Order: sequence, then structure tokens, then C-alpha cells
Amino acid sequence: MLVGAPANVSAKKANASAGKGRRNNEYFFLNQRLEIIDCPTLTATVSQVTFQGENPSHPPVSGLHSLASAGVAVSPFWLVVPTYNPGLANWAQWLHALRTQQGQPDRVVVVDSGSTDGSLALTQQAVLATTPDHPAFTLLHVQAAQFDHGGTRQWALDQALQAHPHSPPQVVVFMTQDAVLAHPDALAHLLQAFANPQVAAVYGRQLPKPQANWLEAHGRQFNYPDDASRTVQLQDKDSLGLKVCFFSNAFGAYRLSALQALGGLPAGLPLGEDTFTAGKLLLSGQSLHYQANAAVYHSHHYNGLQDFQRMFDTGVFHAQNPWLVQSFGRAEGEGWRLLRHQWAHLQWLASGQATATATATQGKPPSLLGGLWQMVFTNAVKLCGYKMGQWHRLWPKSLNKRLSMYKSFWQPKA
Repeated sequence: MLVGAPANVSAKKANASAGKGRRNNEYFFLNQRLEIIDCPTLTATVSQVTFQGENPSHPPVSGLHSLASAGVAVSPFWLVVPTYNPGLANWAQWLHALRTQQGQPDRVVVVDSGSTDGSLALTQQAVLATTPDHPAFTLLHVQAAQFDHGGTRQWALDQALQAHPHSPPQVVVFMTQDAVLAHPDALAHLLQAFANPQVAAVYGRQLPKPQANWLEAHGRQFNYPDDASRTVQLQDKDSLGLKVCFFSNAFGAYRLSALQALGGLPAGLPLGEDTFTAGKLLLSGQSLHYQANAAVYHSHHYNGLQDFQRMFDTGVFHAQNPWLVQSFGRAEGEGWRLLRHQWAHLQWLASGQATATATATQGKPPSLLGGLWQMVFTNAVKLCGYKMGQWHRLWPKSLNKRLSMYKSFWQPKA
């Protein structure tokens, strides 16, 4: 499958506010020195400069070195993030949170799928600014129709590694455009887990955003507890089942050598490239770690259709990768545990015992009856979507595409 081909966007659709760069035929031409990567099947423009930003609470010295001198275990690392219309204000917030990190990456690789919301202008401003005290930026462009959750991320990392073969990182961190670093030492804390040489991958805590409803906020608390950092190995499947390979590339990091030994992130999946890779790492005898004190704000406000589509894709992923269930067990038991926790949490909210902090992050507390209806409806929709996805081979591709959130997965591949 072709991943990372240049986007053909007409001048009419080009974003007029996209900074100093403009799309022309196959390339973005920027007012700076560019490195052009040409391959038989793809062409990408790589911009190599550094990110400029002021953090008034920290002196302009290397974040990694200052943390190392303070006794914090850190490793040279890169950060890879795909972008597609994240929203101008949201992307500004994301960049600001990165800029204020005490532990800065050596390189930030942004792979954009043709954003037209003005956010690309902010990325290009970061690309055009230079300072030796902040990470170098690499900007890549792909066609939105050919974006692949695992394949595009791996392609972007490979392009940056090919461009800089003499300074590879020890660790690569993957984030999403809507996962905002929650505190200045989030990245540094995430990297601490790699002090254990057995750990091949680490993921951090995800906090609900202020607009998250009570169900979404509870889901984040359920999957990402605040006091339960732990390392899991293959033998933990006996107690955790499929949950043992739970992982998230919204805020996850891999030891580069371990990722390369697997051949990188997989392509051709509707989603779940992080779970796929986590499972392979466990089967290879390595460990995964959850770092509770490294956090991002990341949650979604999905409606019923979006919940269905997301779980449809999850069902497709599990159906197309039966080795996960065969190796680790089923996920249904975890679903029942989630329901019990949701009901207990709803009772707590409806009782009026919730603290001001809890209600501020979860909105107006629901009534017991209203919350129960939300709970039953949402979980029924998700279960239906998941089962339909598991049985996707029974439906025509045109229907599968309509039921899926990741539409391009069902397009014929070049």
C-alpha cells in the first residue's frame, strides 16, 4: 500500500492563511532551505529547522540535560504526530504545551494530511523559526485519502530516520493532534520507564477534557487510573486477558530498537496499530509499562453514530487479527467490569456526593434515571457496532464503508 503520497489539492482549496508556504502541484514550497525526498512511488517535502518558543518558568537550556542533572532518567527521543484540521486554537494549545515541556524532544516530526483550517500556518511558523535550545521540526505531507494509522506514522518516522541516519533517537514518542500535554514534565516522566531495559513501550495517562460528559470522563478514569503505574509481561494475560496488550498511540512511546525489530508499526489496519504492536512486543518476551504520572488531556465527544462507527472498526480489527484473541483471550469480561464500574460511578454522581472538581470535569451530574438511559443506550450502540464489525465479511464493502469511521480503509489501495 502506498503511504505518504503527496496531496493534490487545487489552488481553490488551498488555505489562504497557510503562512509563507503555498501548495503548488505536488509540493509545498516554503521560504527556507528544503530537503526533497524522492522515491519511485512518493515525493515528500521535509522542512528541517528548529522550534522557537519561550518558557518563562524555565531557563533556555536543554530540557533533557537539565533533567538528567537533576537525577531524572531520560533518553534522546523524537516525537511524531499526524495532523489533519486539528483546529487553529486547539493546535496552538498543543504547540504551547509542547513548548513548555522541561524535557524537549530532539526532533518533532509532523505529518499533515492537507489541513485547510489554518493550523498548518502555525506548524510552518514553528518550522521557520530557529533556535538551538528547542527541537528541530520535520514537516511531511500526505494525501488524506491515503492516510493509514500505522503505515503513515511509520513512514514519517522512516523518512526522518533516513534524513538523519547519524543521530537516531533511542525512543520515539507518538501523539495525536488532540492529546494536549497536561503538565511540563509529562514527556520526561513518560521516558523514565525506559530505565528498565525490559520495557519496550510505555503509554501515559489520559485525562478527560473539560467538555467531556460523565461517561467519557469515567472511561478515561477506568482505562487510565491515576495511582496504578505498572509493568505487564506476557504471563499477565492469565489475569488480564486481552487487556494485557492495551496501549494507546495518543500518548505512547517505543524503544526504537524494539520497534524496528518488529518491522515498525503495521499498515493496513482500520485502527489498533498500537494494540497490534503491543501484542507483538509481549509475545517477543518484552514488557509494556503504564506511566500514571505522565498525562495528556485527551477525550472525545462522540455521538451515537460515531460510537457505533468506532466500535465497528474495532470489531473489524479483532476479526482480521484473530491471533490477538488466540494469544491473549477475549475482551468481553472487561466489558462487564466496565459496566459495573459505570453503574457505581453513576450512583456516586447522582447521590450528590461528587466533589466540585469531579463535577467541573464531568459537567452537570446526571440524574440516576437519565444517566442509566445514557449508559444503556451508549453501551448497546457500541456492542452492536462491535458485533457488526466482527461480522463485516458478511456485508458488502459499500455497507462496511458507510458503517466505518475510517472510510479510506475500504478504498481500493494503489
